[in-house]
Amino acid sequence: MLKSLLLLLLLCLAGTFAWAVAPTITTIVPTCAVVGTVITITGTNLDKVTAVTFNGIAAKTITDNTATALKVTVPGGATSGKLVVTTAGGTVTNSYDFIILFGLKTNAKDNAEMLWVPGATFTMGSAAGVGNEDEHPAHQVTLSGYWIYQYDVTVAQYRAFCAATKHKLPHFPQPIVDYPFTHFDTNFSWTSKTGWDEPALQQHPIVKVSWFDAKAYADWAGVTLPIEAQWEYAARGPQGNNYPWGGTATKDDKYNGWDVTKCVNCDNSGNIGKSTWPVGSFPAGASWCGAQDMAGNVYQWCGDYYGVYTAVAVTDPIGPATGDFCVLRGGSWSLGNIDEFHSDRSADRSTNRINIDPSVSYYAIGFRCASLAPGP
Repeated sequence: MLKSLLLLLLLCLAGTFAWAVAPTITTIVPTCAVVGTVITITGTNLDKVTAVTFNGIAAKTITDNTATALKVTVPGGATSGKLVVTTAGGTVTNSYDFIILFGLKTNAKDNAEMLWVPGATFTMGSAAGVGNEDEHPAHQVTLSGYWIYQYDVTVAQYRAFCAATKHKLPHFPQPIVDYPFTHFDTNFSWTSKTGWDEPALQQHPIVKVSWFDAKAYADWAGVTLPIEAQWEYAARGPQGNNYPWGGTATKDDKYNGWDVTKCVNCDNSGNIGKSTWPVGSFPAGASWCGAQDMAGNVYQWCGDYYGVYTAVAVTDPIGPATGDFCVLRGGSWSLGNIDEFHSDRSADRSTNRINIDPSVSYYAIGFRCASLAPGP
């Protein structure tokens, strides 16, 4: 009898300990959403959840709990911030902010997901002593609300455009012959691939597109290339983040916020023989409005001709009427020959500008689109 009681006690204690194990979070899908969206959290020990909060606001609906997954509804009133899961065994906080979107829709022409960016006045450019010469002077810009693609245009989307319009596909990269550096590895996205129809490449950003190619795509898709001010505001937000995910640049700390784990960069790609990654591979690096890959992966064409800044406040600026150069933003998987005097942490800053001939195409250049269509 005593042995039986001891065994029963041990079983009860084992159950208590199992109950008390703290949860973990492995993935959140999607990583950003509008209020009312049902998201799925995966991890461990999630079947005894007592609460899920979004930056302190409790989710009202928690369903389909299992030990490895649960679903919750993004609550009204939530703002971007940490997602916290609480169980009887403890609490776990997601390592990066869950972003509450202002609006999300799909462009019917190319099935691109578009994010709403509310109109606002913000400071464009860099403060004195920070950034490059052409980022000065910092000045006030007022923007009307607009939509911006959540991701760079992908190989699959660009192939569909070329099939529909007979536009020529970019030259397929040949790393051994074409890559401009002396070092070479066999891990480039394009290595051992035969062409743009390769299944493994379809969600990678398209590269080797000129400004004219990007504009032709935007015209076909019924959208535009983002003007510089739209691109910068979507990247850095009302706080004026140094990088899409945060940081505040100062004279003494020009690269405040830099994090090699939050974007595709030369450190985790080009320097070790890798190139592009599928779009959205670094959700922790999303900007305040939910735009992903605003730093790294590929440089992105803006719609403007390149011009100098002035201190005068402007509204919905469209850049010079003409010019010899257009603008690239956003950094890439490789500094290459475009930005050879900059490090990743400089090239990926949200205020960094590159002026370049619009006819240039390169293995680290892609694009995303924008639209001034009515908001949500």
